[in-house]
Amino acid sequence: MEVRRRWLFVLALLVTATIVVVVVGWSSVMAQVRAVIVLSSVLETPGLTPVIEVVTREPAVEDTVFAGRPTLVMKPEGEGPWPAILFVNGTIPEGRDYPEVRNLADGLARAGYLVVVPDLPGLTTDEITVDTVSSTVEMTRAVADRPDARDGKTALIGVSTGATLSLLAAEDPEVSTRVSVVAGIAPYTDIRTVLDIATTGHYQENGEYLPYGVDPFLSYAIARSMLAALPPGEDRDALRAELDEVNRLAPDPLASLRGRPTGDLSAEAHGVVDLLANEDPERFDELYEALSPEIRVKMESLSPLAGEERITAPVELASGSRDKYFPVSESFALGRIADDHRVTVSEAIDHSEVGFSLRDVPAFVRLDGFVVRSLREAMQ
Repeated sequence: MEVRRRWLFVLALLVTATIVVVVVGWSSVMAQVRAVIVLSSVLETPGLTPVIEVVTREPAVEDTVFAGRPTLVMKPEGEGPWPAILFVNGTIPEGRDYPEVRNLADGLARAGYLVVVPDLPGLTTDEITVDTVSSTVEMTRAVADRPDARDGKTALIGVSTGATLSLLAAEDPEVSTRVSVVAGIAPYTDIRTVLDIATTGHYQENGEYLPYGVDPFLSYAIARSMLAALPPGEDRDALRAELDEVNRLAPDPLASLRGRPTGDLSAEAHGVVDLLANEDPERFDELYEALSPEIRVKMESLSPLAGEERITAPVELASGSRDKYFPVSESFALGRIADDHRVTVSEAIDHSEVGFSLRDVPAFVRLDGFVVRSLREAMQ
């Protein structure tokens, strides 16, 4: 009897192991299928995308107001609930109507996900504020609460600043347990680093000032966000009006601020202009500390690393090795507050854009792995 029990136990283990292998293998296969559908929608490959559109079902599309924000909702065909995804844009005037965003949402819905793409406050006007963060948190709760969202959870997927907002929402205690995964491309995690790069073209690492040339648009978006942090009044209105005269894609968006007299400004506004006008990395810390406490608190609320909260959901981040806005070290630094955290570095990523090159197939394979893992976690 003892021998028989042992053999039955071994047989049970073998059967269990076989089931696990089959299930895990099938899960991986299906995650790869979903990744092909999503990547084909983003890349718009001439040979593959039309085939995907034929073999998958067209999603239901709704432009609506959801949780108080203009929102694009795409649903797979059939009855839910489905695994839900909240997609958070970076700063872009077209918002949810940006063609690449709609293509991605279409691909995700064809792959079986409920996709919600809101125009969060400030994202279409290049102003990231505390309202943008709080709205991301509220939208996370609202998506997870939808009756067609499976298991009362949502994945957070974001690009650029949208990835940062997703990280900020995931660490908020009010909704952290409702997040299945955070998947982000090219986020920043420390607002001080971003301010330093945007104004001086340098950032600090291990006590050294490292040069980092960035696209000039970063300084424009940073300036708008800092001016929005000023208290309402004449100074804020005047400075914002002056910046409104600057093309968001100008080669030097801060030139007018550097030449501006500051004698007519309050101490609070004076400090903001001094920081934005500074180009000397050696003076950055001094000028940052000279900002009013209220301004520093508002700016640090835009920084995932500034608080004491941790992210409990799995985090998948991806970036090119030399992003045009944020150093890839920003993604690796998130390990300080996220235990389940993985960074993929791939030259198939150019900040918010992805591409495929026969000259660098391994880079695309790494990107594919990031997409597969993210979609698999979002399906959990």
